Amino acid sequence: MMQIIWSERAFIRRQAIEDYILISFGYIAYTKYVHAIDAWKELVLTHPQAGAIEPLLTGMRKEYRSFVIANQTKCIYYIEGNDIVFVDWWDTRRSIQTLTSGLH
Repeated sequence: MMQIIWSERAFIRRQAIEDYILISFGYIAYTKYVHAIDAWKELVLTHPQAGAIEPLLTGMRKEYRSFVIANQTKCIYYIEGNDIVFVDWWDTRRSIQTLTSGLH
């Protein structure tokens, strides 16, 4: 059975984005965002390759995939055996160098 594993980086960045949404846009927007994440987690658990291969990370050691949560937020993950490893959350308004730093 597949399971989701959160890297520390992904967990911290996700929390920062959720805090920002809650403070800036309110509880309704925050709840909508969290529900979108939950829906994607369920989809990825049953269909691990549902996310697109992330074009900014081709040629890396792993095959990174991504899915868009909101217009400006992407979840980056890879599949390893029965694990789906969420490694990062991107605010896509940031520079490509900032987004891809730290991923190998």
